[in-house]
Amino acid sequence: MIYKFLKFLFLSCLTLIWGGCENKDTPVAAYGCFAIQCYNDTMITQSGKTFDIIDCNNDIKYLRHPGLYYSDPEIKQQIFRKNLNIEAPYIDGACGITNCKYSGPDICYEHTVIKLSTGAEEQVQECLPVIECPEKR
Repeated sequence: MIYKFLKFLFLSCLTLIWGGCENKDTPVAAYGCFAIQCYNDTMITQSGKTFDIIDCNNDIKYLRHPGLYYSDPEIKQQIFRKNLNIEAPYIDGACGITNCKYSGPDICYEHTVIKLSTGAEEQVQECLPVIECPEKR
């Protein structure tokens, strides 16, 4: 009986100590979140236009300059086809992107939206953060 109790106590303490260890060399889950690495990259439309994206190791891609979404219909179509996100990714040291940083003032764009309540078009200004990531090798 005392042997089972000591074994249980030992394994419980070992689990707590082991769970507290953190591997900072690789993006390993630490308490339910993953560190994500993102890199600057480019993508090409069907007609050959090149535009900048942020490509992350979790297979999610982001448009690097969100203004292109509002100003270029061909890139807008490509965004929908390739499932690109318009807004910049979340940056956090532990549970987000670890190798990028916010680089300056937000970029603001005006675009037209349709109000669902009235059906009228309205000009809206939206500001999105700009981030800097290392180049993809």
